Amino acid sequence: MTTGLWPAFCNFFLLSGIYKLMEKIILRKARTEDLDSMWNNIWQDKELAKFMLWKPVENIEEAKIRLQKTIEYQKSNLAFYICLEETDEVIGFLGAVDTGDCIFEDTGICIASKYQGKGFGKQAMQLLLKMIFEELGGKEFIYSCFEENKKSQKFCESLGFEYKYSKQSIRKWDGLKYTARYYKKTGE
Repeated sequence: MTTGLWPAFCNFFLLSGIYKLMEKIILRKARTEDLDSMWNNIWQDKELAKFMLWKPVENIEEAKIRLQKTIEYQKSNLAFYICLEETDEVIGFLGAVDTGDCIFEDTGICIASKYQGKGFGKQAMQLLLKMIFEELGGKEFIYSCFEENKKSQKFCESLGFEYKYSKQSIRKWDGLKYTARYYKKTGE
């Protein structure tokens, strides 16, 4: 993390608890009451997980364990749930990590299938980029996606990302060999 900036931002975020964007969504940290939303909207959706690095959850007990791990992870990382402002329903998540020299890389962005194509992912990513470039002093943001995930490629290109390179990778949980495409956006 960028020395000095991340703790100050965390303190602001923890005090307010919610980071609002536009009028339809909020970014916030995970809570135990998010279990049903995450289970129903994201974690058991095998089609959604096809282009993600996480393994779909097989049952509610696994979902409870994953949620507790997520809560702990989000306490000290730039990672958030994307929620509908009106109902507080979790419809996705996103996050990033500072890889050094103020270069940030995404740790995943995911929007539940039934909420895709409505601009929620774009709004959430715009807020994350604002945090990184304006509040954390980021110089560059790296976004990656599966080569076969054309929606994700169009998504990042619509936000001004430029193709950087491709790299062969293996997904840890099932050994799937895939090509990851990497895109970059610099702070303006």
